[in-house]
Amino acid sequence: MTTTTTRPDCIAAGLPDLGVYVACLASYNGGILHGAWIDLEGADLDDINAGIAWILSTSPEASAEEWAVHDSSGLPGYLTRTEWPDLSDLIEWAEAVSAYNDDDDREAFRLACEDQGQTISEDDFRDMYQGCHQSEEDYAQELAEDIAETQTQTLSSTWPTSCIDWERAWRELTFDGYRSERCSSGGVHIFRPV
Repeated sequence: MTTTTTRPDCIAAGLPDLGVYVACLASYNGGILHGAWIDLEGADLDDINAGIAWILSTSPEASAEEWAVHDSSGLPGYLTRTEWPDLSDLIEWAEAVSAYNDDDDREAFRLACEDQGQTISEDDFRDMYQGCHQSEEDYAQELAEDIAETQTQTLSSTWPTSCIDWERAWRELTFDGYRSERCSSGGVHIFRPV
């Protein structure tokens, strides 16, 4: 591995929103904690490799050659199951999630990818994600009203909406593959099957 003493820009000063903590295994095996957080936002493969090279070159152990990811921030579970994730998968995730500036959208994108066990495309996410709603029942009612509207009539003109059990309507949707996840800002994220 190339020796470098200049600290690369991808080495974070603190905990990044989206990053990995790379540890030197020679130091770790010698009872010394040596490593650094690599910020994945805006980083490419060369940046990450330069960060790893810098971590190893600054190790107190002369034989530092091996590394491992010992912690992560902002990554979905399927990328944290190994200490040696594919670096291109980390870059793919960082590029995909950076397309979402809204915290709710970022959270929903992560949840959708977690459910699929891979980084999904923006089109697949938009097909799957139905937004953040006050409750599952509110979503069921909104969906019913949208369907009635496409048939050029209102739901209340065809059926008194106060008589509809929206909780049961939501349960029926779950049998068709709809699911919800709590939204950290309140309410629930709704996902439909694709």
